[in-house]
Amino acid sequence: MNAQNPTWTLDKAIEAAQKNRKLLASLETEHKINQLKTKELNAKYLPRVALNYNYQYNPIIATSVLPAEAFNSRVSSDGMIPIKLGANYSQNAGVLLQQPLLDISISKLIIESKLQEKLAALNEKEAKLELTYEVSKVYLNILVAEEQENEAVGDTARTALSLETINQKYKNKRVLKVAVNDAKVTHNNAVQKYRNAANNILVLKQYFLYVIGNESSIASSVVLEKYSMDESSTNLDESLIETLPPIEILKTQNQVLENKKKLERTKYSPLITINGYLGADQFTENMNPFQQNSWYGNSYIGMSLKLPVLFGENTAKRIDQLKFQQKQNNDKITENLNKSKYNALNAVTVYTNILEQLKTVRENSKLTSEIVMIYQERYKFDQISFYELNDKEIQLQNLELFHNQLKKQLIVSWLDWKKAAGKLVL
Repeated sequence: MNAQNPTWTLDKAIEAAQKNRKLLASLETEHKINQLKTKELNAKYLPRVALNYNYQYNPIIATSVLPAEAFNSRVSSDGMIPIKLGANYSQNAGVLLQQPLLDISISKLIIESKLQEKLAALNEKEAKLELTYEVSKVYLNILVAEEQENEAVGDTARTALSLETINQKYKNKRVLKVAVNDAKVTHNNAVQKYRNAANNILVLKQYFLYVIGNESSIASSVVLEKYSMDESSTNLDESLIETLPPIEILKTQNQVLENKKKLERTKYSPLITINGYLGADQFTENMNPFQQNSWYGNSYIGMSLKLPVLFGENTAKRIDQLKFQQKQNNDKITENLNKSKYNALNAVTVYTNILEQLKTVRENSKLTSEIVMIYQERYKFDQISFYELNDKEIQLQNLELFHNQLKKQLIVSWLDWKKAAGKLVL
């Protein structure tokens, strides 16, 4: 059984959750998609080569005129001679090459794509932190529930002893039936407390397996290793807070906006491209691609320059919008930093106060437990009434219940502090 069901540690549980949960797999895929987009944009700098072919039939051939003296320079004439341009059939075939030399917009698009990669990675990191928080919370709550179950076992044994004592007195007609019923009620409550604790553990373990992405049907066999929350929560490193995913996401969004501003300005930047063509043209009166002396070579190589002047957009207003969005993000960053600092300090205050309360409750529980044991002995010899013993039994159970509530609150405050302070371990 131990070989089939190894003990879970908190680190192992967090690792399993990050490996198995499909939400993280989806965010990881989003990151890979953005990486492919960046590679796609990088390919825009590669030369573009195309096989070019055109076929044309001209039922009516265009005509132009030339001065007559163009054909006989020795004869001066003001007349014009019509010239038919082209032939009925024409076609051309060749290879067209274009190589971008300068297109600043491409580099800005590549930068933006890389920033989108970073945003996808930060979203994945944020999801991992939330998952780590949830796994830690349910893990520690299970440990508290197991302590509660052990306490319930002790309560059941103690109230059973008191019930046995009063039943014996009832047989000897030394107590009333009312006292016996009160003892049974107290014992039944203790038994039910045990059942509730056992059921709560099963429910928490089922949720634990769901959170880490495992089969929930094996919840009853889950074994967890003890974990101590003994880390000091007094030190606060502001540099860690600034690296929290929500703040990093806003900073990266500002970088995206800054790049968009540069991209808007590049709309006025020149575009330079090298163009080349190598092919041949054919002109024939009949459709005959193999006619001799009808093909004529054709080629060129050159450079094109495009300088936009007006293109129907107001880039200045667009840049102003982007500036306002950056200001919004800067305000959100300041607000998130202040909120995280407050949450961390508040969690420390709550955590410290709960620790003090736990000390008091533990001491009171210990003292009340001793009183119950003493009262049980005294009750055997009729030195006290049953109601005094029963009141102390109930008081002890209430202290234990309050103790368990404090332990759960301690877990939440401790995790809240680690999360707000940037110390929640991935």
